[in-house]
Amino acid sequence: WQAVGQIVISAGDWLLTASVLYLLLPPADISLPQFLQIYLLAQIAVLLSHVPGGLGVFEAVILLLLPQLPPPALFSALLVYRGIYFLLPFVLAVLLFGMQELRRRQTPRSL
Repeated sequence: WQAVGQIVISAGDWLLTASVLYLLLPPADISLPQFLQIYLLAQIAVLLSHVPGGLGVFEAVILLLLPQLPPPALFSALLVYRGIYFLLPFVLAVLLFGMQELRRRQTPRSL
């Protein structure tokens, strides 16, 4: 049952991240299920490429498979998406780690 739970959580995560990127896209004549197919193809390309974080691969696939969207607006949406899912968690983790270290250094140690 644990494996089934992990699959469900993973599928939900991919659906939520695809939905966030879909909402960031400029208005277009594409449905969420259609976009989800493109998103999953881009994720497969990232996995096959072995590029860390899929940097550039994901964006290239999305840009190639959505030619009806203006590239500058699409690329802007992709940058915001990267910021939300990669940069923001990193910054929060660094801040939390820094706070933990400061708190640890201020607590007197008992011998």
